[in-house]
Amino acid sequence: MHRDSKKTGSTTGRILFVANTDWYLYNFRLNLLKESAKHGWQVVFASPPGDYFRPLQNEGFEGHTVPLDSKGLNPWREFKALLQLAAVFRTTQPDTVHLFTLKCVLYGCLVAPFARGAHIVGAITGMGHLFTTRSWRTRLLKTPVLLAMKAALKLSGAHLVFQNESDRDEFIEHRLIPRARTSVIRGSGVDCSHFCPKERSASERPLSLLFCGRLLKEKGITEYLAATDRLRELGAVFTSTIAGAPYPGNPSSLNEDQVDALRKNADHNYIGHSEDMKTLFSEADIVVLPTYREGTPKALLEAAASGCIIVTTDIPGCQGIVDPHLNGHLVPIQEVEPLVAALQDLISSTPQQRASMREHSRTIALERFSDVEVNRRTVALYASKSA
Repeated sequence: MHRDSKKTGSTTGRILFVANTDWYLYNFRLNLLKESAKHGWQVVFASPPGDYFRPLQNEGFEGHTVPLDSKGLNPWREFKALLQLAAVFRTTQPDTVHLFTLKCVLYGCLVAPFARGAHIVGAITGMGHLFTTRSWRTRLLKTPVLLAMKAALKLSGAHLVFQNESDRDEFIEHRLIPRARTSVIRGSGVDCSHFCPKERSASERPLSLLFCGRLLKEKGITEYLAATDRLRELGAVFTSTIAGAPYPGNPSSLNEDQVDALRKNADHNYIGHSEDMKTLFSEADIVVLPTYREGTPKALLEAAASGCIIVTTDIPGCQGIVDPHLNGHLVPIQEVEPLVAALQDLISSTPQQRASMREHSRTIALERFSDVEVNRRTVALYASKSA
């Protein structure tokens, strides 16, 4: 019997989900929270307060606020965030804690003793700016962060869940955690009942390209803009939509002047951050994400479920979402010409070829990345460690 089950009436115990935005929990993990509740867990969450905090509470989940700023570097504020997270652990006394993103994993593992023996699960949803850039600033930060992570993982005894084998191997090679305390579950899954194909019009029209991601260098926005410029020079006819916002405070983000120029560029329909990705994917023919590194990109899973053709980079996080030539193309990172060639090939393909590719994308989403399977495996992980 778990220590909380008598107190709460839960047949399994209390589980605390911790993320650095309520947006992430609501948009990426809501079905996991619901599935956990179905299996008898009393679900509690902690995040900074935002537009999605109340909707999560309206779903019946107990919420606690913690100032976990993903971009925060002020030592005093970060120390206060640690103290507040420790207070949430002490107050809620969970049986299991699930931490999302690198920073939350670090902080949650450091204060794990305040949860008094709770099983700690950390989700490494991506390696972040620290691992994807090589500036002097990130090189300076990387060593102390790795040392802190190693100590925190040892202190907490956490089990880490990675979204691809490459990220897991990097942690093991740095001797941060033994393989026995790791799992690989590809992404947060996609709700294939929500994201589904829309019947395309048979009328002739230019193909629509969609870039969806934060306006960061590492997401490939520079290569996308260069490739679309080159395609127009070659006479290709298409439309381009860019959905994504800059990331203030991140040195690789487009600055305000660059975003303003993009907004005024008639070659692209820049819409910024969108809350209605379902509609965007239903209207897009080809989704393009020339990203440098990913865990498993949620946007591409949603695109596949929506029956979009996909062009992305040949990296571990994107492999498996695209079967080359069957539902799109994989291209090298940071190279414009292969991206141009891949898009040229798709723009010049026949309607029948594109219809086949769309069907294959949908099949990949259903058979490999459905959130039903992802959530089943994740909840089983809680159960296997909570007895």
